Amino acid sequence: MSPLLVFQLRRVARNRQFFFFTVLLPALFTVFFTRVFAGTPGGVSPEQAAATMVAMMSYGAIGAALGATVRLSFDRASGWLRQLRVTPVPQTSVVAVDVAVGMLLTLPPVVVVALTGRFVNGVRLAPGEWAGLVGVLWLGSAVFVALGLLLGWALEEKAAGGAVGIIGTVLAALGGLWVPVELFPSALRAVAHGLPSYWYAEVGRAAAGGGLPPVPAVAALVGFAAVFGGLAVLVARRRPLTAVAG
Repeated sequence: MSPLLVFQLRRVARNRQFFFFTVLLPALFTVFFTRVFAGTPGGVSPEQAAATMVAMMSYGAIGAALGATVRLSFDRASGWLRQLRVTPVPQTSVVAVDVAVGMLLTLPPVVVVALTGRFVNGVRLAPGEWAGLVGVLWLGSAVFVALGLLLGWALEEKAAGGAVGIIGTVLAALGGLWVPVELFPSALRAVAHGLPSYWYAEVGRAAAGGGLPPVPAVAALVGFAAVFGGLAVLVARRRPLTAVAG
């Protein structure tokens, strides 16, 4: 394993707030939505429990991907990226490590929420369905890693944290992760279909049902990843390695 990758993972591992908001909070939401706020004795139906589990797995992965990669704005402000430039580490390796860190850190919330769904809410899937669900959500999180890299390069340190919080909330709320899209007014349903978070949850729901990811959902996620990744590259080429003061 690359020493730089190990170092970056250790940096994030020391951030207890990051793990609370990206790993524990989605698991708590899973319990609240299915047990506390269910409105029925004993909680929701198995189908609803599975749907909530997939939504919260998606929510946690999105938060982890954005939170892990937007730190680029802080690294620019601190001069860390400039320091890396004068080391023998190739810039391609630096970028690859940022992507790897973002992808690796989406796994804990996905797995923890899945375990919560299984052992707290009694969600039962075949072993292949569990593997497919975790696998497609992990691979699909690349879309939000690319978005996080874009935000990290485009925003200054003071704006990055707030922007990630707002964008993550919008993706979750309007993408149908907190409230099913079927309950939205028609105008909001159209908005949801234009967000990557909606299609991300769609591939998860298909996997949980034992089916293949829908072609439109896969195409949408690939398209969003290409757009976010391309914009991140363009912005990175134009941005200084240190943030503008003030």
